[in-house]
Amino acid sequence: MKKSPIEKRRRYLNKAITILRYFGILTYDSSASMHRKFLNNFIRIFTVIIGVICVSTMIVDLIVNFNDLMVFADNGCFITGWFMSFTKQQIAYSKRHQIYQLINDIHNPVDVLSQSSDLEMLVNVKECMLFEAIDCYLAISFVLLMIIAINIFPAIVGLLPCRAIYPFDTTTSPYYQIVFFIQAYTIAYNLVNIIALEFISYQLIRYTTLQLRVLSFNYKNCKGDSKKMLSFDSTRKTIDAIKIHNLFDIEDKQKEITSFVAFEDKEINNIENSFNWRFKTCINHHQRLIRIVKDLNDTFQTSLMVQLGMSLLIICFNGYLAAMFPHDKKSLIRYIIYLLSGSLQLLYWCAFGNQLKFEADHLTTGQWMCGWENNYDSGIKNLVTTAMIKTMQPLEIRAGGLFVLNMETFISILKSSYSVFILLTTVAD
Repeated sequence: MKKSPIEKRRRYLNKAITILRYFGILTYDSSASMHRKFLNNFIRIFTVIIGVICVSTMIVDLIVNFNDLMVFADNGCFITGWFMSFTKQQIAYSKRHQIYQLINDIHNPVDVLSQSSDLEMLVNVKECMLFEAIDCYLAISFVLLMIIAINIFPAIVGLLPCRAIYPFDTTTSPYYQIVFFIQAYTIAYNLVNIIALEFISYQLIRYTTLQLRVLSFNYKNCKGDSKKMLSFDSTRKTIDAIKIHNLFDIEDKQKEITSFVAFEDKEINNIENSFNWRFKTCINHHQRLIRIVKDLNDTFQTSLMVQLGMSLLIICFNGYLAAMFPHDKKSLIRYIIYLLSGSLQLLYWCAFGNQLKFEADHLTTGQWMCGWENNYDSGIKNLVTTAMIKTMQPLEIRAGGLFVLNMETFISILKSSYSVFILLTTVAD
């Protein structure tokens, strides 16, 4: 199968995977050299040791100053962030094979969709690629901003990135340099890895959502009079046309797919005009996407549960620090950055989950408009009934199997964070 000349679609995904391999979160395949495998294991073990040392000294500081609410909130923010990142890394490492399998299961059909001769189909793929690029550059900017705010600014004035208690004087050389390395390395490592992991997770949900959208149009295009998909070799003009489109100016109507498009190589030149064949093909892909959403939940539900709890604490801790100590300008900037990062990270998850649920719910409309009433014979009626029952079962991204990730959940966590914030300010008063 030829790769789509629209762009190298997986380049950002491959970069994120490479980063996680270098940092010991994901592993290399069996063909990798021995020194790469050794480095992969060494970095993972070394980082765990450094991270435990770093966080232990912060916990000691928190215990010593247990009656100081500012220290509790300040240290609590760092400990919470580290715990969330560490937990997600360990879960990702333990489920690395499932993650690799999900990447293939989700992206391989999109590679085939990218070969469509339908301009509207390519607009949808191109739109996903555009927002994927935006996500990538936002992630890089966020990591750089956080490293500058946490590591660089304190180093300029001779301070440590975060509070901690060590059994020696950290203001003298070489102890200052050693402690600074421990803290700066722990912070930078966890920031880079958590963003790379989040980026991969977001794109898995994004391209699953794209396939649900395409499937909805495929249901509508089950009618025999909808045009047949052509092979990729005949779509050069279509590819050239997509390059000149400004995706920000394209309306939703222009993204409505008018072809019955293929999800697999074997379907590219073998799409039939019969209603029965098309509808059965849609059902097969519907079941495949149901399994993919289930695998997404099985792989990420524990991480997402940690995400919800830790995001709540990060938001309320930094909201408290920003409100109670507004005159410390340097710290205030850092608190605001933490607050925004925790909120945006949670918002991203809930927005992606919300969009996936919307497209899954829209499958019912696609099925209803497929033309079943004109083809409702004894051979197809059971398939139609079964398919419609399937769409009545919600497809959702859940945290811990309990909380649905959508905008309602995001608003609920903000409300809970505000309640904890009020409690902290009341105790402080």
